[in-house]
Amino acid sequence: MLRNQGKIKNHLIDYYYKLKKPPFNKHDKVALIACANHLNRTIINLVHTHQFYNYSKAIQ
Repeated sequence: MLRNQGKIKNHLIDYYYKLKKPPFNKHDKVALIACANHLNRTIINLVHTHQFYNYSKAIQ
């Protein structure tokens, strides 16, 4: 995720770095599992609503 931070706009990468900063200070593996759960919820929601991923909607 470190390589993609500056290149790709993605709410999962933003969420990962949010978990790594204070006051959360999560460990790497804990933050990765939280991002995987977040990705799972995002995919399920997009499939149920028949939508495509849009970063501008994701950050709201």
